[in-house]
Amino acid sequence: MKKITLISLLLLLALAMLFSQPGDASASPQSYQITSPSQLIEAVNNLRISYGLAPLTSHSILMQSAQSQADYMAATGQVTHSRPGGITYTQQLLSLGFPLAGDLSLGGFRAENIIQSNGPLDWNGVPGAWQDAAHMNTMLSQNFTHIGAGISQSGSQYYYAVDTAAATGSGQMQESASTVLTSVPGGSSGEAAGVSQYMVPVTIGTARPDGSVYHKVQYGQTLWSIAIAYGTTIKNIQALNNLGEDLIVYQGQELLVLVGATQAAPAQESTPTQAAAAVTPPTMTAGPTSAPSLGIMPTMAEEADSESASEPVTQPAQPASSRILVVVLIVAAFVGAGMAVWLIRDPN
Repeated sequence: MKKITLISLLLLLALAMLFSQPGDASASPQSYQITSPSQLIEAVNNLRISYGLAPLTSHSILMQSAQSQADYMAATGQVTHSRPGGITYTQQLLSLGFPLAGDLSLGGFRAENIIQSNGPLDWNGVPGAWQDAAHMNTMLSQNFTHIGAGISQSGSQYYYAVDTAAATGSGQMQESASTVLTSVPGGSSGEAAGVSQYMVPVTIGTARPDGSVYHKVQYGQTLWSIAIAYGTTIKNIQALNNLGEDLIVYQGQELLVLVGATQAAPAQESTPTQAAAAVTPPTMTAGPTSAPSLGIMPTMAEEADSESASEPVTQPAQPASSRILVVVLIVAAFVGAGMAVWLIRDPN
């Protein structure tokens, strides 16, 4: 009887373990509506944290530029990076006094994501229009230090803008700022476009005879964009180059990005369409510590006038292997209990 009681207790314990297992995390995080700029900034910073990146600091000038752009879009009914009067995004930031870092003749380190939605934007992951590599770079680039956001409404239509930028280390304006401010508005497509700061497109390097692949960092490139282009992760590049947790790379720096490569990488650059097809960013509740392989970084993105909200890509739920193990243990316990009863039964 004692053995039977012990077996019964073990069965009850196994059942308790089964029902005490936490439920599977939903593939779709809880949706909530973005109705204030602070909520939009929080959503972007949560995305950065999910990738192991530091959140961006809100800056009053970026808040002003983003809000004015949202208001301009609401007033015109257009989703556009163009500014009133034909000035560029870079010129607007400099005119407002933001100490923009980077090569100002190429636009500097600044980027902007814009979107329109019918009613408040439902955020249950990165909006579909922002899932391509260029828009993801606006939110995830390690070059940026500050962020601003703006929301404006026209009837049932809501217009959103997220402005990100990098400030100079000294906090002072660059000497070339005055030249950029007095130059003819417009300029090159790279300087005028708002979706991403100018960067030299990542060209894939070929494997050496020993199978190693090296990449020489070019202007504006980050560990994130390099990892995407080579189909690897930030963590892998950090480990191969003994970078620790450092996310900063420098122009001209040579990085070992792959080992054991057996085929030469294709010597071509992707188009924004190809990159968008390869991107599957994480949802808000995902928590990777490094960027997954998302495809190839596109060339300098042009202005997108048709950005609108769409359903985000969600990640499939992972199988609960722990529950399967518990079920197997329960079945084994029942079989063992039957055997024990048979062995200890009274033969008479």
